[in-house]
Amino acid sequence: MDATDVSSADSRMEEALEKYLQQVIRERNLAAQRELIQQAAARLNLSVLDCAAALLYLSQPLLLPPQAKSSESKTESLPKPGYRSVRYRLDVGSQHHVSKEQIQAVLIEESGVDKKRIGRIDIRHNYTLVELPDGMPADIFQLLSEATIGERKLAIKRVKANRRRPRETKDGE
Repeated sequence: MDATDVSSADSRMEEALEKYLQQVIRERNLAAQRELIQQAAARLNLSVLDCAAALLYLSQPLLLPPQAKSSESKTESLPKPGYRSVRYRLDVGSQHHVSKEQIQAVLIEESGVDKKRIGRIDIRHNYTLVELPDGMPADIFQLLSEATIGERKLAIKRVKANRRRPRETKDGE
């Protein structure tokens, strides 16, 4: 992915966010939310804009690529909140001669996810399981669905958690 592709993806993400914001503002009564944000901003001695930015980051951590994030050191000293991971299936595996580094690079380039937030990458014969932070925006998911490694599309799919109970042994132990 070259700089033009990154710029294009960034502008698509920004447009999608703006459309979504317009829709929510048009269709929802946000009086209670506005009041809550104003009160929180006043108590924390923050601007309403800073509160909105922090809420956007918390709710959509993958929205902005790493280069768009602030390089100021004040945010780097903050502890990272505990994030839930979600397992995804990628339609590439060892038979396609992919490496963890290639998969990681594509995930970072296409989604902007921080390298430290990419969990376990388990490359199987014809697919790969990877753990990513919960809350992936639909437009990022779409970009990852269409992304390729070599000639092979990732065709990412969310894997549902296996909620089966462990089987009991014959003697009930």
